[in-house]
Amino acid sequence: MKKPDPQIEKRIRDSFARQKLMAAYGAEITDIGHGYMEISVAPQDFLLRTSGIFHGGVLAAMADTAAGYAAGTIHTNDASFLTVEFKISFLNPAQGNRLVTRARLLKGGRTLTIAQADLYSIDEDLEKQVATAIVTLIKAN
Repeated sequence: MKKPDPQIEKRIRDSFARQKLMAAYGAEITDIGHGYMEISVAPQDFLLRTSGIFHGGVLAAMADTAAGYAAGTIHTNDASFLTVEFKISFLNPAQGNRLVTRARLLKGGRTLTIAQADLYSIDEDLEKQVATAIVTLIKAN
């Protein structure tokens, strides 16, 4: 995978560090590529339903965040993106030692950008896809 320009990666990491929701979740960037972003989070009581699975809202926030940052990896300026459409399909219960979100761009446009975010639960060495989202973003600046 092609890595983004070092200045873009620094901008992305600095911006992510200011994301209060992701900080509250304890989420971290685990990989960045050109048109690609991976973030992950460990389970905490407040992120889980009473049944012990990750809450659907957590999955949606992770997908939306990863998609937005994947879009940011292809722009050299300090571009920001707003979600204009979002669809998520939950495939399996999200439970395990870690929730990983991998977003990749399907189309990077001047105005609209489309990303796919796939979410996986990791339990020991087993990885299971738990959701997939399609996110349409508009360049805000």
